[in-house]
Amino acid sequence: MKTAFIFPAFVTEYFGNELALLNELSADLPKYLAKASELTGDNYENFSPNNPEFIEHELRSQIISYTIGCCLSDALAFKKLLPDIMAGYSMGLYAALYTGKAIQFEEGIRLIEQAYLLAQKATKDLKTGMGSVIGLTVDEIQLIINEHHLKIDIANINSRHAHLISGPLEDLKQLLFLAEETGALHVTRLLVETPYHSQLLADTQEAFGQYINENISVRNVQYPLISSIDQRLFFSADEITKELTNNLFKRLNWQATFEILLSKGVQQFIECGAGKSLYNISRFVPGDFKVYPMNRLKILPGSFA
Repeated sequence: MKTAFIFPAFVTEYFGNELALLNELSADLPKYLAKASELTGDNYENFSPNNPEFIEHELRSQIISYTIGCCLSDALAFKKLLPDIMAGYSMGLYAALYTGKAIQFEEGIRLIEQAYLLAQKATKDLKTGMGSVIGLTVDEIQLIINEHHLKIDIANINSRHAHLISGPLEDLKQLLFLAEETGALHVTRLLVETPYHSQLLADTQEAFGQYINENISVRNVQYPLISSIDQRLFFSADEITKELTNNLFKRLNWQATFEILLSKGVQQFIECGAGKSLYNISRFVPGDFKVYPMNRLKILPGSFA
């Protein structure tokens, strides 16, 4: 049975018992949190899923999500459970690269920090954000954008009727209102002020690429990795650098990514991160497969369980 490791972006909803779940897998999260604290100068050792500082602060949320993803994938590898293929959802790309030995743990932290700083610089004079629209198609959302001349990008296609949007805050609010008026089942603003996967961050590409070339020793990835942008498989260091720079401002298509994984024979997906956001998205995808978030790893078939 083919297994894919899929890595979520920053987590907005935890189970609440992530530390206990990781302990059951013999995963030493405190060691990883101590390393993150040492590298950043911030205090990640007091992490708690119930502490809003690690949910509402974008950079901390990304670093915590990355740290948990790395810790969990290492624990799975120790138990001889390795991926046949991988995919990173948005900022989940960093933990996927760590798992594939393309970057070291500390390099992932530095990449996250630098990407965040460049994104803040690109939008320093703007009020921006992201939102979610459920119940409309891409074409229906794009029609609203075009008719009202909104400077909004569709950031991610999660499924046929579930999408993330990104851009200037006032335009974002207007689109969410108009989408609901048009018949969307649910709209919401995300706890994210940075307009990821929008053209507002296109100017980060050159500077981020230069930073990577000068500061990060990117290596070829050990397991096949599929792009959430254009669904190509990539392995080489040059391709990884390109994916990293594109990942900040280009649209993602998680639905197409997931469908490609299924077409390659993947039947078992392990969500390497906290919460179950990717498990929730997968419920709208037809097919014969299982997704195992952290709290369901005990029921994995085979000796690992």
